[in-house]
Amino acid sequence: MRTIIGIALTFLLTATPVFCFEGDRVAHFGSSSVYGLASGSVMYKYAENMGPAKRTAASFGIALIPGIAWELKDELEKNNHFDWRDLGADAMGALTGAVAAELINGQLWLSASGRQIRLVGKW
Repeated sequence: MRTIIGIALTFLLTATPVFCFEGDRVAHFGSSSVYGLASGSVMYKYAENMGPAKRTAASFGIALIPGIAWELKDELEKNNHFDWRDLGADAMGALTGAVAAELINGQLWLSASGRQIRLVGKW
């Protein structure tokens, strides 16, 4: 489980700037991260029997729905098109918000001692 969290955090820290800092992708990332944070907090409160990985995956999926709907709407408009990079920014934002919800709601925290910083969980 620690390996999965480490890979996810590494991916978030390295891939987010590539997707987000062009055009309106900052707005896509920001709005999806708010959706991820909100859905993650609701899942934390009402789905305590799920593990943190399942809860994060579910809140990520819920948070991605508005981004998919928006891109489908863009596809149906005359002068617009479906943009996979916008959807990538939505996905990165949703994942960031979902992971942040787990961090904020008390499942994970950073532990620092001496020269070492660790990500600690209580599951």
